[in-house]
Amino acid sequence: MITTRMGRVRRYWSDRFGLRARMAASYVLVTAAAVIVVEAIVIAFTIPSLLANQDLTTRVRYTAYAIADAAAGASTSSTQLLLPADYELGQTDASSGPGRMKAQANSIEIPQLTSAYPTGSGPLTLAIAFSSDGTVLASSYPERYPIGSQVFSLLPYGPKSVDMGDGGQISNVSNGQVAWVVVPVVQPSGKPLGSIKSLNGFVYVQAPVQAKTIGSFAAAAPLLLPGLVVLLLAVPVGTLFGLLTTRGVVRRLSRLASTTESYADGDFGQRVIAGPPDEVGMLERNFNEMASRLEAAMARERSLAEKSARLAERSRISRELHDSISQDLFSLSLLARGLEKALPPESPLRPEVQTLAETVQSTNREMRALLLELRPTTLDEKGLVPALEELASNYSTRLGVKVDAELEPVSLAPAAEVAALRIAQEGLANAIKHAHATTIRLGMHRAGEFAEISVTDDGDGFVPNPNGAGQGLGLRLMRERVDELDGTLTIESREGGGTTVSAKLPVFTA
Repeated sequence: MITTRMGRVRRYWSDRFGLRARMAASYVLVTAAAVIVVEAIVIAFTIPSLLANQDLTTRVRYTAYAIADAAAGASTSSTQLLLPADYELGQTDASSGPGRMKAQANSIEIPQLTSAYPTGSGPLTLAIAFSSDGTVLASSYPERYPIGSQVFSLLPYGPKSVDMGDGGQISNVSNGQVAWVVVPVVQPSGKPLGSIKSLNGFVYVQAPVQAKTIGSFAAAAPLLLPGLVVLLLAVPVGTLFGLLTTRGVVRRLSRLASTTESYADGDFGQRVIAGPPDEVGMLERNFNEMASRLEAAMARERSLAEKSARLAERSRISRELHDSISQDLFSLSLLARGLEKALPPESPLRPEVQTLAETVQSTNREMRALLLELRPTTLDEKGLVPALEELASNYSTRLGVKVDAELEPVSLAPAAEVAALRIAQEGLANAIKHAHATTIRLGMHRAGEFAEISVTDDGDGFVPNPNGAGQGLGLRLMRERVDELDGTLTIESREGGGTTVSAKLPVFTA
């Protein structure tokens, strides 16, 4: 027994921590899977844009350096960028409108734009050469960025000073995005101008970012970095979250398991405290309902077993009385009748023998009535009306007493049906044993909210006491049965005028 309980305890804690570990692991896996899926989606949509933007900024930078080299070669000064008056920046035969960009090998095409475009038409592909103070020296779009103007005041994006360096980047504009770069103009090698050094000039190149290449590493970093952090924290946070969130559920399941073990040990009075109306709460309520039904079924089984035992005992007593005392009384009756016939009419013993024969006959009748009273009658199989009809038929056939039954089917509770049958049995037995009746009327009919069961005989009768004092045990038991069911019992009798016993029991309503 101790070993079994220790095994249950080990199994209990093993299952408890095993369940919590599995649920915590499921949280971790679900969180990690969600993060990985989100990262995959972000990468799938962002990486192509990142690669395309990186390619565009590389082309813009390459183009800017190529223009810077050409401008350095065309410069007439060794200290500052000076370009000839007829210097043209861009290709005159190229045509790239707003929002358009044309790739060439490792660079992009810079068109010489001769016409003006509306301000909101979209970013353009252009190049501007300017001095260190921001004066435009050459422009591929002279209509908007004329020579001699200030580039810092004309450009709404891109460089605001020459300190920007030559790192290309992507900037947002009102009608799109542009990739731009600013590079210094470096004195080319091979010219007799001393060592290589930067001239006082810069080249600015921009190209519109195409719609399908919108994106940057800076834009993707806020999306990828939190996902990476969440992925790294998923294991400890998910484990802690799983242990905390499953604590209550595991405790409730543990109580449920403990209660089932109590049921397995035969303790059917245990119940589970039902929690919130979730799936576990529904399981707890269903378990309590099942336990109540099981306990009620066990109680009914015990009641039926006790009832069967009582019926079996009554049957045994009935058989014993019939096989022994009834047979002895019958034999004694035969002896008395034989002795009466053998005695001469003038014998002084003849009256005593006649009295003895009558006494034996009366005792035999009472014994038969007692056997009928002890004989079990099952209501469950036959119902109340057939049971009463069988009872009346038995008294008529076995005792030779006329019993008229007028029975109306009435719906009664099971306890009321048992009481009605016992009242009928007691009334018939009293009419035979005490009143010496020859005719009995057994009736049952509906009387409003009650069912009235009555037994009327033509026997000797008696004077009933209004307080019930002096009544026999049978009448007291009848009254107790009726009182328990909130009914009424009425006894009407007079000496030599017969007796009527009437009981009113509540009608069963569903």
